[in-house]
Amino acid sequence: MPKADPVLVHDLLLREQENPKFAPFYMVEVFTKPGTNSQAKRDLIIKKIGMIPAIYDKGTHYVANHRLTSEMLDEDVLEVTGEYTGGIGGWGASHEHREHRHRYEQYEDNYIAAQ
Repeated sequence: MPKADPVLVHDLLLREQENPKFAPFYMVEVFTKPGTNSQAKRDLIIKKIGMIPAIYDKGTHYVANHRLTSEMLDEDVLEVTGEYTGGIGGWGASHEHREHRHRYEQYEDNYIAAQ
């Protein structure tokens, strides 16, 4: 899962440990390279998760609310991020594509400041 947001991975793994038979709902955002065939990517997402993604940023940013498992995070993309929603109802895109290292450092800084 090298391209998945470490915060997302950590949250998902904790939820999978708590209840391994239940895949939790997340709002998942996938970022791809410019020039990606957005129709083919959309069709692949629909086939894989059964949900229609919203597509942003000229076909490089895909967002869908769905049940997520750790196996789904191993994708050939630039970045995967998301947030736990708890159910099918969720919200739209909320992330910008950035390097994971920077996102993790920001999360770590916020965690330390809260202590």
